[in-house]
Amino acid sequence: MKRMRLKFFLIPMFLVTLGASLAHAQARSLMRAVLLPELIPSVTRQLVPMTVQVPGGQTVRIVGLVYCGSDRHGGANAIGIVTPNQGTPFSPVLAPADCNQTLPTIAARAIAMPGGPDGLQAIRAHVTWAPWQLRLDLSNSAQAAKPGFSAPALTGLSRLATYPTSNLKLLPPPGDQYRFDAAVGFSGSTILVAIFDAGQIVNLEDYLTPDASLSREIAGVPAGANLLADAQYGFINDLLRIYAPQYEVPIQVEGMAQTMVAKNVRVAGGDNTMTATGQLVMGPISYNTAVRCEGADLTISQITLEPVVTACDSDDMIERLKCQGQQAAMAGSSSAVAAALTNYYQGHNFHYSAVDRPLHFTIGEQDYLATFEAMKSSSQGTTISEVGRVSIERAK
Repeated sequence: MKRMRLKFFLIPMFLVTLGASLAHAQARSLMRAVLLPELIPSVTRQLVPMTVQVPGGQTVRIVGLVYCGSDRHGGANAIGIVTPNQGTPFSPVLAPADCNQTLPTIAARAIAMPGGPDGLQAIRAHVTWAPWQLRLDLSNSAQAAKPGFSAPALTGLSRLATYPTSNLKLLPPPGDQYRFDAAVGFSGSTILVAIFDAGQIVNLEDYLTPDASLSREIAGVPAGANLLADAQYGFINDLLRIYAPQYEVPIQVEGMAQTMVAKNVRVAGGDNTMTATGQLVMGPISYNTAVRCEGADLTISQITLEPVVTACDSDDMIERLKCQGQQAAMAGSSSAVAAALTNYYQGHNFHYSAVDRPLHFTIGEQDYLATFEAMKSSSQGTTISEVGRVSIERAK
């Protein structure tokens, strides 16, 4: 099925809605994202190498990390490799299967890898979140070293890393002045992230435990998807207002190939329905436009156009007649243009993507870029959901 890719709807669905003066009054999650098992290895790989200070002032480096899933008690586990913080860069290959191996086995395999250090430690780490910090703690370790060398000492080390999750800057300019708080939960093989306006006080348990509806969404994601995100329609409208007050929309319909300008776009919806409204401007002609979408995977069902009414009250009779003629022409053309657009786009999926405008965010001291390719859209009540594929890389 084709997808409608109007340029002004290239919005990152895993962003947060705008804070402070833009926020809704009620204390609720503005967005909740579910990192699916296919995405989590990519995220953990981006966290290393990571420098850690050990008691005594020395530093070591975590060079490999693999996520092992929830511990069923609110946290999660991971396996990693620690090396001295000097020498040739080393990137050991770790896989989810290593979560079922003993640490001595992992250490012995890693020390035998080509290009490896003279000594290392395999570690088991415990990941937890509590307002408002994500913590990575050392649970236990096993060392391995080449003959005549020793592994880096981890004596007395307990905290590997701490990442603040409050007062975050998540939006690219011009929304980069807004700040947000993020809550993190671990459920089975997925990770849940709920985003709030900075400084809100909420019952976090309501947002970090998958409910029946979210569990059904996770079970129904299409093949290849690695992220599911739910957001309030107010989130979409705030982003449209900040990032896309107007933009060009290429319209290619049989007999018509032009570029229109979209203005004042807003979206609203309900159960299995969503409508985008705004103005489309083509030369001197402006239309109030509505794009109606329906279904479990939102598809376009109808496009309507109505001419923007202008008061033809000039004192100049010629100008008045000219205005009246333009109004009559728009009234006559709107139905024909709407029918042509509906005929062309009807049945196309209406998906949001963020390919042209990557999300720029920071974890610890490292900056990252993320893009999102939508695969499925749905609407329930005041919430719109997107399922798709996200790519994350370190910012250069």
